[in-house]
Amino acid sequence: MTEIKITPETYEDMNKEFEEEDIPFRIVIPTQEEIDKWQSQPAPPYQTPPAVDMVAEMWEDYNAKKKLEDNAKKKLEDNQK
Repeated sequence: MTEIKITPETYEDMNKEFEEEDIPFRIVIPTQEEIDKWQSQPAPPYQTPPAVDMVAEMWEDYNAKKKLEDNAKKKLEDNQK
């Protein structure tokens, strides 16, 4: 991966683009020292959330409801006999 060098000029260019495109947003332009300090900080730890198969969960719910309905229907039929 190629690392892009971020400088105060990068922020100035972004602000110019915002003005040209009439976007009501401006960025405070940091010094090179502030940029370097920010880039030298370690990335915060990221923990991948556990994988969840939502389709399988939906089928489990559906099958459980279907089973309850079938059991209720069977009881009703048995009571009518």
